[in-house]
Amino acid sequence: MTSPPRRDATPRIGCAGWAIGRHDAALFDDGDSVLARYATRFDCVEINSSFYRPHRPATYARWAASVPAAFRFSVKLPRTITHDARLQRCGPALDGFLAAAGQLGDRLGALLVQLPPSLAFDAR
Repeated sequence: MTSPPRRDATPRIGCAGWAIGRHDAALFDDGDSVLARYATRFDCVEINSSFYRPHRPATYARWAASVPAAFRFSVKLPRTITHDARLQRCGPALDGFLAAAGQLGDRLGALLVQLPPSLAFDAR
């Protein structure tokens, strides 16, 4: 059995979100947006807000266009899939999420799956 090819094995360091507090703003280069400024110091970020609410495909596309080509986004799956549906019968919701997040194009890094502690492992 062979492993699937890895797209990018480069270690990356980033934050969960890209808010920059006023007291830290001077540490970041100028940019057109807070995300663009964040991307002058980090090469990846977690989109944690996707866990709580959906984002429009155009929003993902705008985010991708505002960062350098080597930048990557890690996107958290929605809680409607992981917690509410508990990974059951969630095909249409997952398809919609993947279509929207797919607008990140080659800037899409990892998909993050946070499961509820009450969801037990089932090997079948």
